[in-house]
Amino acid sequence: MRAAPYEHFDFLLEAASAGLGVALAPEPHVADDLAAGQLIAPFGFLPSGLAYVALRREDAQKKARAFYNWIGREAAG
Repeated sequence: MRAAPYEHFDFLLEAASAGLGVALAPEPHVADDLAAGQLIAPFGFLPSGLAYVALRREDAQKKARAFYNWIGREAAG
């Protein structure tokens, strides 16, 4: 079996959903398809080892502070 090149990641996932083969993809990119039963993850997922950082200035505007507080709560939950 030969790997098929796709110009866009979405095309790769569409092909896998249509039963044309398998795809390796990060969990966030396929979460909706997994929940809908369109794709399966027979071997699960591995941690990516990535971390996300949001920096803010001490004198950030009130709306910016509210956003950083919200995104921090979302990430923790």
